[in-house]
Amino acid sequence: MSIFSRIFKVGQAHANQAIDGLEKPEVMLEQAIRDQEKAIREAKQKVQAVIATERQSKALLDRENHEKDLWEQKAQLALKSGNEELATKALMRSEEHETKGGTLQPQWEAQRSEVEKLKVSVRKMEEELAELRRNKDIIIAQSKAADVKKQIYEAKAQIGKKGTSDLVARMKAKAERSSFEASAAEEMAESGGDSLEGEFEKLESTAASSNVQDKLAALKAKLNK
Repeated sequence: MSIFSRIFKVGQAHANQAIDGLEKPEVMLEQAIRDQEKAIREAKQKVQAVIATERQSKALLDRENHEKDLWEQKAQLALKSGNEELATKALMRSEEHETKGGTLQPQWEAQRSEVEKLKVSVRKMEEELAELRRNKDIIIAQSKAADVKKQIYEAKAQIGKKGTSDLVARMKAKAERSSFEASAAEEMAESGGDSLEGEFEKLESTAASSNVQDKLAALKAKLNK
């Protein structure tokens, strides 16, 4: 796994947490996007450093090739002037630059290939980030819907544990208890008051009844005369 893949995995982990955690998904997704943006910036900086090295290698290669051609031209000039010894020295110098160029050539080609691969990796990271941005709202909506669904099923499960029939029975028993308590309160209200006063009231009632009986007997005696 390249360093860019490892960097990008950090952002992907945050995105996965947003989906799995279902806790403020919008906040977690925004953080995941920021993390991936940071990862892409760091990846681009590293790619730029590799590109700079590749450009430097290419410049050295071009310089060696240029020097090789230049000394070959000097060798030709020396031969035209009839100076074979000088031409030989020029060719030797040209060969030195050709050797250096031959060493630099595969190094530069490898660097150029690596640069192209890194560019592709960065573009892929950017595409994945763009996809995450496009799907952010959908992911948030799905997370919230899943959360609501979970709460509904948990509520149903809780009701199921207690039992509907048990709930109705308890409510009925409570209503009956309230009725009994109301009846008891009414009975207590009717029997309330001062008990001593109640006894005197009974006594007075008895006395009044005896007085009436005496008057009735007197009236009967008067009529019989």
